[in-house]
Amino acid sequence: MKIAKTCPPMKRRRCHICEDWFIPRRRARKISQRCCSKAACQKERKAENKRDWWRRNPDYDQSRRTKIQDWAKDYPDYWRQYRATHPGYVEKDNRRRVLSRQKSQLSAKQDLTGQIAVEKLRNVQEIGLGLSAKQDSVHRRVDGLVDYLLWKEESAKQNPIASALSP
Repeated sequence: MKIAKTCPPMKRRRCHICEDWFIPRRRARKISQRCCSKAACQKERKAENKRDWWRRNPDYDQSRRTKIQDWAKDYPDYWRQYRATHPGYVEKDNRRRVLSRQKSQLSAKQDLTGQIAVEKLRNVQEIGLGLSAKQDSVHRRVDGLVDYLLWKEESAKQNPIASALSP
């Protein structure tokens, strides 16, 4: 007569993503399951694994690029034929292109808006507020604010990465 082995009861663990308690799957006890089975947690876990893999294999894309280029030389009309036979892909790709173009145009508009703001600040600085002696303290505050904003704009032009990270 064969005696069935029973597994010890599993202890609850805290999910390292959502921090809720869960009971790990019995088959995963040897690999130490760290994440619960919620869809959002699984998606984040897979994204973490993907980021980790790319961090460990940074030259993978570079090594495949030559293979892909060689293949593309052998099949020059592949994408034209694919687009002709897959209208769903064409529609999705066209939407992606439109959104990308709109995003770049929005970025250009934001740059233009920033330039207009700087011009207005310079105009305020040139005009000044010399209305009366009582407004000297206000005038100094406005001058200080205008100087600060112009300095911030100039520093952003010189070092765009650092200015994006600063508050």
